This record gives sequence, structure tokens and C-alpha cells, in this order.
Amino acid sequence: MMSLAAGRPSKKAKDELALSDVTDSPQKTARVNFNIDEDKYIAFKKYALDNRKTVTELLTEMIDEKIVER
Repeated sequence: MMSLAAGRPSKKAKDELALSDVTDSPQKTARVNFNIDEDKYIAFKKYALDNRKTVTELLTEMIDEKIVER
């Protein structure tokens, strides 16, 4: 007769590789929040849409370019 045990079966596989063991760990991120003139924001948002990118992608690219210039 088979006995039943409570618990998660995945917890018993300690010797097996986990996905986190073979993937790069994500970089820590910081949230940035600032005020900008509404007209500038709308123009920037339109620019992002025209270039099929998010505002976050564009700002990150701009920041990376400025840091590399140093």
C-alpha cells in the first residue's frame, strides 16, 4: 500500500538544477519619477509611438548614451 505525504513534491528535488541556476539573475532596478511640462511629455510620448518604443526604452537609451559619453 502506498502512503500519502503532504507537501510540495518540488521541494524534495534538492539535487536537481533549478531554472534560476542556469539563467542570468536580473539586474536590480530603481524607479524614477519626475515632473515634466505636459506639452513636452505629450510630444515625447508621440515620438516614442512613432519609433515603436516605450518611454522607458527611450529614456533608458538616452541615459546610457550620456553615461557612455563620460
